This record gives sequence, structure tokens and C-alpha cells, in this order.
Amino acid sequence: MGLLKVRYRGQNLVEYALVIAVVSAAAVAMSTYVYRAVQSKQKQMGEEFQQE
Repeated sequence: MGLLKVRYRGQNLVEYALVIAVVSAAAVAMSTYVYRAVQSKQKQMGEEFQQE
């Protein structure tokens, strides 16, 4: 029974690591899109000020 607890504990650690990796990858991907959106908005605002 002790060996089963060790296996479950190891399995839980691997599952947590996978969840953290997926969440981190999603955060990096989202930050890229947010950065591009902010750059686009700044460029648009700059063009509007230049027209005036």
C-alpha cells in the first residue's frame, strides 16, 4: 500500500506540472496577442493625431 501512495503522489506531481505548463503557455500566447493589439491601437491613435 505504501508503494501505491508513492505512485499516486508522483502522478499528482506530473499532473500539476502539466497543468502549470499549459497555463503558462496560454499566458505567453495571450500576452503576445495583447501586445500586438496595444501596438495596433497606439499606431491608430498616432495616425489620428497626425491627421489633425
